[in-house]
Amino acid sequence: MNILNYKLDTTNELLTSRIGLITPAHTIQVLDLSKTIDQHFPALGSNCALKASTSINTLVLSQHEGGECLDDVVHIAKDKALRLVTNQQVPTPQAIGTWLRHLGKDNQGIKALRKANKTLLKATLNNCKNITLDIDASEVIANKADAQWTYKGNKAICQWWGI
Repeated sequence: MNILNYKLDTTNELLTSRIGLITPAHTIQVLDLSKTIDQHFPALGSNCALKASTSINTLVLSQHEGGECLDDVVHIAKDKALRLVTNQQVPTPQAIGTWLRHLGKDNQGIKALRKANKTLLKATLNNCKNITLDIDASEVIANKADAQWTYKGNKAICQWWGI
């Protein structure tokens, strides 16, 4: 039998199992997505309120990690190594929920998202005339009244994503 000669040692370095989130976090920074979002989303009116980009960037990272509910952003908040690399604040699930409810009034969130999306697409697509849009449903497990049983056997709300 061939025994490999490994040397083990302890370290005080921060480690993360979420290294795959570095790519979307870097993309957010390169595209200056925070600036675009904050430009189009309404301010909450409080000096203490987080910017819209803080909530949206957190939700984007949570979605990439496979988050299924708002409480899953806690995983990102607790990961010190990831936060060090992404250099991003992470709001609590309650703060994001409050922010989402505020945006639901008069469809403010949809209108702002449409404007931000248009700005982002214009910057990234340049003068591209043809693109392929892959549409897929994302299952968000929920016990809400409007949740339905999915083909996977979960009671969920299905959101449509275009990539």
